[in-house]
Amino acid sequence: MKNFVNLADIEKKDLRKIVELAKARKQEDKKDIESSKRLKGKTLIMIFEKKSLRTRISFELAMKQLGGELLVLNLKDSHYGNGGESIHDTAKVISQYGDVVMMRANDHKNFLKFQKNLNIPIINGLTNLSHPCQIMADVMTFEELKGPIENKKIAWLGDGNNVVYSLIEASTKFNFELTIAAPIKFQPDKKILSWQKIKMQKFLSLKIQKKLQI
Repeated sequence: MKNFVNLADIEKKDLRKIVELAKARKQEDKKDIESSKRLKGKTLIMIFEKKSLRTRISFELAMKQLGGELLVLNLKDSHYGNGGESIHDTAKVISQYGDVVMMRANDHKNFLKFQKNLNIPIINGLTNLSHPCQIMADVMTFEELKGPIENKKIAWLGDGNNVVYSLIEASTKFNFELTIAAPIKFQPDKKILSWQKIKMQKFLSLKIQKKLQI
């Protein structure tokens, strides 16, 4: 897995590995803070099309605690497909100066276009279609407080927005039951719901097959 863009595109086992590794590292670092300097000599470049508070603080503190360096690009003061420089050119330049990019973008399509031209990994800090890092943190927090999330009942009350899109994807990857209550005018995109329905049908079918084999 080179990039972290959408939960739907990442294997279940890899997402589970990320959560378990994060839990283990969290406990290790409490005992020995110096052991956390795993990213010493690495540079994270953060790009914000949208303003951010929690995401920015989380990434900045995480990188510092892991011993790495970080650079925040202000789009008002740098090229990003503007001023005669294409997104391709911007991505190629950034690839020479950093080890990984975290980007918070307005348009998911622009994010994917930027990713395509990068030579280094990129993390999705939020787009109009997904917010995978927040949902991974939610899954980890749930399991730290309540135990395994598999087969649990999770409810979402609110707009059918980018956060709930990633939550829908997570429900199929971590196998939990998700109930969504959203205003009629703010329902989740039908394509996202169709994807989730197909994935869940495959999951339930597999569980039935295993039971029959037993």
